[in-house]
Amino acid sequence: MTPTAEAIALHNLLLLAQEEVARELTLMESIIANPLTPFVGVFLIFYFMFIVPDRKKKREEAEMKSSLKKNDRIITIGGIHGTVVSVSQDSANVLVIKIDESGNTRVKINKSAVATVIKDKATTSTSTDSK
Repeated sequence: MTPTAEAIALHNLLLLAQEEVARELTLMESIIANPLTPFVGVFLIFYFMFIVPDRKKKREEAEMKSSLKKNDRIITIGGIHGTVVSVSQDSANVLVIKIDESGNTRVKINKSAVATVIKDKATTSTSTDSK
């Protein structure tokens, strides 16, 4: 009983199918085949586009508020322009600012109410001239 060409082809096909099933997946194929891969990808994109910049911004704001000192010109979150007169020693969260040129009107505010610190024009012009 000699095998026919069809039987030999069928036998070879079965052997190839068994080898394909027995072959192990490479690392990249296993990562792509994992159903959690899209969720991890979306989380990483979200993390690097939203969380990292927000943390950086909060850190810079905290540094700015902790480095406030006398004679710094500031703008509060309410839009009030003023100059720092003193930083309270007993309560680290309170500033006293003057809001008029004569210095008679002084207001106590929290450091959390400071939106920006205005850089002096003389300081910025000398730094741009040196470039």
